[in-house]
Amino acid sequence: MRFGMRRGAVAAGGVLLSVVLVGCSSGSAERNEDSADTTTSGSTSSASAGSAIPNPKDATAVDVCELLPEDVATQLGVQPEGKKRDNVLGATETDNCTWKSQGGLISVAMSPVKDRSLDTYYNNQSEYVDFERITVQGNPGVRANKVKPMGSGSCGMFLATQQSQLVQSFAILQSEEAGVTDPCALAKKALRLSLPSWPAAE
Repeated sequence: MRFGMRRGAVAAGGVLLSVVLVGCSSGSAERNEDSADTTTSGSTSSASAGSAIPNPKDATAVDVCELLPEDVATQLGVQPEGKKRDNVLGATETDNCTWKSQGGLISVAMSPVKDRSLDTYYNNQSEYVDFERITVQGNPGVRANKVKPMGSGSCGMFLATQQSQLVQSFAILQSEEAGVTDPCALAKKALRLSLPSWPAAE
């Protein structure tokens, strides 16, 4: 993957670090794999996800590189050990961890987001060219991209783990796959397979 060139404007610009501006949902392949997950577009219905979180987790209770278990990384096609990237955006943001495939053709990053709810995205839907609400194992999430995932070859999404806590999953595929493979399927699969391992919220 040509991360330094093709994705420079996205990754180097802070997409993997800034959880405010990116997001996405799964493609049809991922929905078929996990029929319990749903995707719903539109700006109506409940805007607050807090009361609809059946399985609250605390993603900040573990090291950020433990959010993606080694066996899950293997299933995703990336190396088991992730690389931690320190937050450089200020106290309100958290560190993230990035896992890459051998040769760097696939990249998956995960990061907890403190003191933010899905309402941040629900209430600003018009800011995104690509927006949908999703569900991962019963927990609500959101797709809120400022670029189209299939065209850019990159996709992020946010999953609510508590009323004011989210987890971002972000995937990047090699440029040759842009428009062919849906990066959102990878981002959602990372959440779906990792969620059960996260500590329960107290």
